[in-house]
Order: sequence, then structure tokens, then C-alpha cells
Amino acid sequence: MTQLDFLDGRKSVRTFDPTAQISNQEIMDILSHAANAPSGNNFPPWKVFVVKNKEKQEILKNISFKQQQIADASAVFLIFGDKSNYDIQKIMKFNLENHIISENQLTEKTSRVHTYLKLHPEDISNEGLRFDNGLFAMNLMHTIRAVGYESNPMRGTDFQKIMEFLNIPQNLEPILMLPLGKPLKAGYPHRRYPTNDFVKIIE
Repeated sequence: MTQLDFLDGRKSVRTFDPTAQISNQEIMDILSHAANAPSGNNFPPWKVFVVKNKEKQEILKNISFKQQQIADASAVFLIFGDKSNYDIQKIMKFNLENHIISENQLTEKTSRVHTYLKLHPEDISNEGLRFDNGLFAMNLMHTIRAVGYESNPMRGTDFQKIMEFLNIPQNLEPILMLPLGKPLKAGYPHRRYPTNDFVKIIE
């Protein structure tokens, strides 16, 4: 299988082996790799809550129109956007401590981010959260497949009820529910519009 075959092979799997388990270390490794996703100005505006408890997953299933893959999954990732991470001083401090930039570059880099955000203030609003977390979620789905699991991206749930049930802070913006596990059936096939329908090459 080529890398392109692997990428093209992603499908939404909705039938998981309910006996398959995933370790906490595997979960942390998956999320560590997924966090290499791009994001605007390298802000990491994501928070992930991982539910790995069958009783709680059953409740999540009932909140989510009784979709069985939630109960059967090895774990359920709940991805939220965190606008408090759009903090220029915090990210610059992190960049300095990790030698991503030098002290000599700090003023210029900080000024560039401020200038950019004046041009695109929506990038640190809910619009930016959804864009950045979308990039993170796609990287997460590919990472999940790379280590032998499958997943099913979902929005069909009542996120407010989930947040209340799990005591998730109300300042976070719900983005996506992502059950993952070992598939018992192949994912749903997908077809897309021909590239000629959505591509225009300007030469």
C-alpha cells in the first residue's frame, strides 16, 4: 500500500469490536502525534477529553441518538476548542523555552502575529477554533489508522448534555466526537465529485 492508498482508504467505521481495549499509553501516543497538526500562528487551541468507560459510553450513546458505535468503541475522543490558548505571550514564551525562536526574534515574531490577527480577527474566534481543530481532527484520524485502529467523526449529538454529564468547562467550544476502536466491518464507502467539478488551475 502506498501512502496515497493509505490516505484514500480512510472511511467512517461504525461497527467496533466491543471487547477490544486500548491502553492509556496508546491514547497518549496517538494524541501526541496528532498534535503535530498545523494551526494558525502555531496556537494549539484544542482540548481532548477521552472517555474509556463502558457505562459512561452507554450514556453518551443515549445522548447521541443511540448510535451503537459510541458504546462499542475502545474509547471516545471528545474534541473541544479552547480560545484561552490564543494567547500570544503564552505561545511566545513556549517558543522561547523550546528554542523555536531566539530572544532576538521575539519582538519581530510577536509584532507579526499581532499584525496578522488585526487582518484576520476571526482566526481567534469560534471560526478559528473550528478551522484549527478541523486540522487537528483530520491528523488525529490518520494517526488512529496508522496505529491499527479506526474511527468515526461525529457531530450528531447533544454536546451541551455531554458537557453537563462529564463536567466539562462551559467556556470550551464543542467541535467533534470521535469514537475509535477495532473494526468488525469495513467502513462506509465514499464517493466524491470529480476533480474537474471543484478545481480550476490558473496558469
